[in-house]
Amino acid sequence: MIVVGPPFVVRATLLLAIIHPPMPYQLSLPFPSRDVPTTSPGPNRCDHQHRLLNLAFNKRAGSYARAAVVQRRLAAWLAEWLEPAARVDDRSAVEVGAGDGLFTKYLAPRFRQLSAIDVSPCMVDKGRLRLPRVAWRVGDAWQLDGEPVDRLYSASLLHWCDAPVSVLRHWRRLTKPGGRMLHGFYVAPTLAEWHSIAGAYSPVNWRSPSQWEACFREAGWRVLRGEAKRHVQQFASARELVRFFHLTGAITPLQMPIANLRRLIGDYQRKFASPIGAPAVTSTWTFFRIEAASR
Repeated sequence: MIVVGPPFVVRATLLLAIIHPPMPYQLSLPFPSRDVPTTSPGPNRCDHQHRLLNLAFNKRAGSYARAAVVQRRLAAWLAEWLEPAARVDDRSAVEVGAGDGLFTKYLAPRFRQLSAIDVSPCMVDKGRLRLPRVAWRVGDAWQLDGEPVDRLYSASLLHWCDAPVSVLRHWRRLTKPGGRMLHGFYVAPTLAEWHSIAGAYSPVNWRSPSQWEACFREAGWRVLRGEAKRHVQQFASARELVRFFHLTGAITPLQMPIANLRRLIGDYQRKFASPIGAPAVTSTWTFFRIEAASR
């Protein structure tokens, strides 16, 4: 979405994971990712990212379920690793960053005691209408509170976290002895096409699967299994790809000359046209799912 601003500048709404936002400090590293530390000094810097994203996700609660084609694929793939209902029926579970229930729908038939938490009030309202038997509430995934549970889940969330070890340690305190976690999210390389034309920096610290497994172990978790999968998503055009980012809320506003935005879209359309011959463009994602148990 482009809204005309001052004479020579427009406000361009672009993907947070692609364009470095105007911040007084650096959150990101050059893409593709280099070796990044598994811990960050000082306060948990996930908070800043989460505040920025909350505004966008909250605003896009009405369009998210329809537009989230990539997130839907990840949720279905992650659900393949869920335990049989007979094994977990009497256990307690919580999903963090649940959105409006894209992954929650796979959990709901398995648990009698299931809570779904999201920082966006509008997403929680949508989820409550969609899955009324689930206990929905507004809450911050990075600063989760409550009674310990047997299972903790998330989908399309952890890649936004800049200090994963501290968050994973916190979540370990919120799981019972012998408890488990299952998470699905995006890892390096993801959206390499866009990064190759949009610039070297991203506010997401894109970690590799091995780096993420190291984070879990450093936080005191026992990694049971992990798997990465390459996913290629076709969009009708580069404009539709940017529209996908906009409608799913993974955006941040910044100042950009209109000519620059048009150039980025045009470059993407020319360089990454789908090889199948249709008037489409390709975007490449790397899905990652990981299951871990408390020690």
